[in-house]
Amino acid sequence: MRLAKILVTMGPSTTEYSVVRKMMAVGADGFRINMSHGDEKQWQQFLDLVVKAESELGVHVAKIADLEGPRVRLGDFSAVDVAPGQVVRLKYKDSPGDGVPVDNRAFFMALERGDRVLVDDGKVVLSVEDVERDSATARVISGSRLEPRKGVVVAGKEYDLPPLTDKDLRDLKFVASSNFDYVMASFVRDARHIEILRKVMRDMGLKGAKILAKIETPSGVRNIDSIVEAADGIVVARGDLGMHFPLEDIPVIQRRIIEAARKRLKPVILATEIFMSMIERPLPTRGEISDVYAGVEEGVDGFLVTSETSIGKYPVEVVGWLNRVIEEANKNVRPRRVEPESMALEARVSRGLVEMAQSVGASIVAYAVDYDAARLISAFRPTTPIYVGVPDESLARSLSVLWGITPILVRQTSSEEEGLLATEDELRARGLTGPGSLVVELTWSADRSTAVVRVRQLL
Repeated sequence: MRLAKILVTMGPSTTEYSVVRKMMAVGADGFRINMSHGDEKQWQQFLDLVVKAESELGVHVAKIADLEGPRVRLGDFSAVDVAPGQVVRLKYKDSPGDGVPVDNRAFFMALERGDRVLVDDGKVVLSVEDVERDSATARVISGSRLEPRKGVVVAGKEYDLPPLTDKDLRDLKFVASSNFDYVMASFVRDARHIEILRKVMRDMGLKGAKILAKIETPSGVRNIDSIVEAADGIVVARGDLGMHFPLEDIPVIQRRIIEAARKRLKPVILATEIFMSMIERPLPTRGEISDVYAGVEEGVDGFLVTSETSIGKYPVEVVGWLNRVIEEANKNVRPRRVEPESMALEARVSRGLVEMAQSVGASIVAYAVDYDAARLISAFRPTTPIYVGVPDESLARSLSVLWGITPILVRQTSSEEEGLLATEDELRARGLTGPGSLVVELTWSADRSTAVVRVRQLL
């Protein structure tokens, strides 16, 4: 039984239907499209592959759009080899003269002598020696190759950029027309970023899609509490965090972000460098396996792999190994208990439901017509399965990436009680429950004032 979920990133390694189908078959619960790369035609091709596999396998998976956000990147140029000690000239893309182009003036405005510049998630590190209005010279500290369109970060600094770019707004129009379930907001610095994005999404008709805030900047870490309140969930983006903070601080920062999300009963995803060794080899390292165990113990809802499946040689094996490791971790490691800051009635009932199911070793069965009702059950991290009947496919896809939840699509019903009965019928039909199965059931009255919790042994 696997409770923590698997989210995969699509890319050049996932352009074949057979690969996407196999990843889904061995455990992928959500598919991320990184809008920093490709175009609408390619994104639509990715979506078509996912929808086809979803239909053929009879499952529901989340479709996730990751906005590029206000990121500074190298411009378009022919890749160049560099070596430690070499001096490199950086210039604004439209300025005259030779040099490696950077696509935004904000980079040069933030730059000072002595700054460390990290390119492509730190694969190349430069030390700034001189700065002018639209250019800078820097010495290579480490790395061997500068390639076009790679991200550029000044360690410990942030750029003064708007929360959404013109590209983000164009991409959101595609998202609105394509039935995405989640939108990832990149480089979130404060709650205002989420509020602006939510208004734009609402104006575009994207009312059902949930917002996941990626925490990858110093201000995002400082403002984590208010960001969690504003967003629907959190992504711990360790790649960019590692370019702003000393590497030895990342585990502490990771735990702080996860705790902030869990205290407010919001989903939290751990991303970047999960099984990075599997880009080139078919097996994860022992350290990577231990890292996944640590994530399960911290109580993350799931793990997002990036380059491992987008450009790696073994995308199917990545999902298979991650499924295997999480399943073993779920058997041997229990998520740390985190006490919520405050709880309304529905949250208190959900906690009681989970505690009851744990005490008697029962599966949880519920019927939900909205996202939050199911989310609250998942938030208390039961180590028994959660079967949630839902009346529509969109809700099923959204719930598929939450801890422990298996969404069960059932017919429309006139009450939650009828919905619960329909859910149990479907569970029996699928062989997920049978004679002697012990379940804890939850239903609510129409006005949400009364909850009914039952422990039943199925006959």
